[in-house]
Amino acid sequence: MKLKRLTPAQKIEIWQPRYHDKMILIAKWKVGIHNIITFTKDKRLTGGFYLSASTIHKYPIEKVKDRTGTEREFYAVPQDELQVFEGREDEN
Repeated sequence: MKLKRLTPAQKIEIWQPRYHDKMILIAKWKVGIHNIITFTKDKRLTGGFYLSASTIHKYPIEKVKDRTGTEREFYAVPQDELQVFEGREDEN
């Protein structure tokens, strides 16, 4: 997937996918119209990946408690939905 040079995109860093069901948990408050996702801990998923807001919004919201006990909402998106992000293209 390529975006135009001036198209704004939300950058989201995720440690690693949830492997027992191959889902990616994306924080509800971080989702923009265009989202570029990078994995920081998983060495098998290098580079960036693209997900649109319309794709993310199709999937259910899971409530997960963090270490302080605060309940947070995440979209549970299947790993198969990721598209490789190929960078930005020139306007010409």
